[in-house]
Amino acid sequence: MTPYLNRLRTRNLSKEYKCVNGLQNTAWKVNTPVLKVIRKVWDSGEEWGSLPPKKDIALEDYPFDTDPRSLSDEDRVRFKAWARRRSATYSFNAQSMSKRVQVERTIQMAEDFSQYPEFYFIHQSDFRGRKYPLSTFMTPQSADFGKALLTFAKGLPIASRKEAEWLCIHGANVYGNDKVSLKDRVNWAWDNIDNVLATVEDPYGHNWWTEFDKPFQGLAWCYEFAGYYKQGFGYITHLPCQADGSANGLQHLSAMLRDERGGRAVNLIPQDTPSDIYQDVADETIKMVHLDTTCADPERREFARLWTEFGIDRSITKRPVMITPYSGTQHACRAYIEEVIREKIAKGKKDIFGDNLFKASVYLSGYVWAAIADVIVSSRTAMDFIKEISVCYSKAGKHMEWITPTNFLVQQQYFDQTEHMVKSKVEGNVIKLKFLKEVEGSVNKKRTRLGSSPNFIHSLDASALTLTVNAGLDEGIDSFAMIHDSYGTHSPSMPKLSGILREEFAKMYIEHDVLNELRDHASNVLGTTDLPELPPKGNLNITEVLDSDYFFA
Repeated sequence: MTPYLNRLRTRNLSKEYKCVNGLQNTAWKVNTPVLKVIRKVWDSGEEWGSLPPKKDIALEDYPFDTDPRSLSDEDRVRFKAWARRRSATYSFNAQSMSKRVQVERTIQMAEDFSQYPEFYFIHQSDFRGRKYPLSTFMTPQSADFGKALLTFAKGLPIASRKEAEWLCIHGANVYGNDKVSLKDRVNWAWDNIDNVLATVEDPYGHNWWTEFDKPFQGLAWCYEFAGYYKQGFGYITHLPCQADGSANGLQHLSAMLRDERGGRAVNLIPQDTPSDIYQDVADETIKMVHLDTTCADPERREFARLWTEFGIDRSITKRPVMITPYSGTQHACRAYIEEVIREKIAKGKKDIFGDNLFKASVYLSGYVWAAIADVIVSSRTAMDFIKEISVCYSKAGKHMEWITPTNFLVQQQYFDQTEHMVKSKVEGNVIKLKFLKEVEGSVNKKRTRLGSSPNFIHSLDASALTLTVNAGLDEGIDSFAMIHDSYGTHSPSMPKLSGILREEFAKMYIEHDVLNELRDHASNVLGTTDLPELPPKGNLNITEVLDSDYFFA
């Protein structure tokens, strides 16, 4: 056993064990009505909801009679467009193949387990304390269709309007109507009751459910909401209802620095309607791009015109914002912007960028990156401090480590690697295989620095989840659907869980100055006080999260 594991065994990990056992004790069963629909639509060969196409898209034939080298200048333009489309089709088909395997295996598992009244998922913690099921394909943390195939084996009666409201809110959330007030989400559910009933009556003929952001979870919700509508109070619900954190990594960064501006942007402060940090960044980006429409540089002016025509919305800024707490880079920001553009074009948006798609994404990424810095400036300060601590470990030749609020010892083990080659003969042919081998006792400085901030933040969201599950168990909740920054249970238990998760988050940051604890632990391990100074804190009152409806919603 490694020295790290030996040290881990000596720690009091009762909070960790209690949480893992609580997740493992949640009883599940297959949602058979949803399974029936998924099997039928998949076998049809048609594209439904979030399922990938069952067959490859046909490659577009070469559109000319002559060799590419003999084409005219005009035909060369057409040739480049054709080659671009063909390359995109190749990539799409390659990605679809792995997704098809996932769908087939998931459906097979669901059919195999549909005979059991209940089953359970073994869970484990990774080195940061994050909890994962050991199974793959059909799990509470899988893709839309995989999660939709699961429901709690235990049912609870809906006994009040407040308990029923969480069923409504969940439906609005999986539809994508989650940027409005909770009251409006409840109203949305009742406004669509005719669509819900028609979907349950004939999900193939009335395919309204395919309009959901998460279509198969939307279908599962339709069956559950229709059941409640027909029976009313006393209806036994089995459906997991989720509440998602609002840019959860940034919530933790804002909390540890008591950043009032960042806290408001990610809903740590009570507001009448939810803040949308992705839209905030999009709005800031639009302002910067608009200034370029009258600038002297013709290239910047042209890109500003193209982006104004194409449109800059929250979908373009969402992924760059999401990766920011996890050591995201402007290079990654550019790649995500290009990915979203391609997705929009694939769904029918006019391609106005053509061969300038890469340059257009480079242009916009600079402004998106600047807008993120403007909106969440304090978060960057915290991330820089964490990275500076990691450098101190690397200089001392030690792997970076820290203690989480649940007493879990996290240690990053990033080693230098050397390349080795193995030669072998197969049927008379010499085969050369290369593999990387870790250098024992070494510390990879680059990976240590890049991993420090994301791993530290992941360990904090893991701690918040652990503390929430444990408090929920103490309050009698016994069924959990947990995915790092998305907490779920039965709708009758959601009011209780909603209060608990806020209390535990606030309590964690009241009782723990996590950056100071990170520094103190480094001082003890490295035997020095010559470490970076703590970043200044703001004036955020962390207890305000207790009254924030949209912290998790």
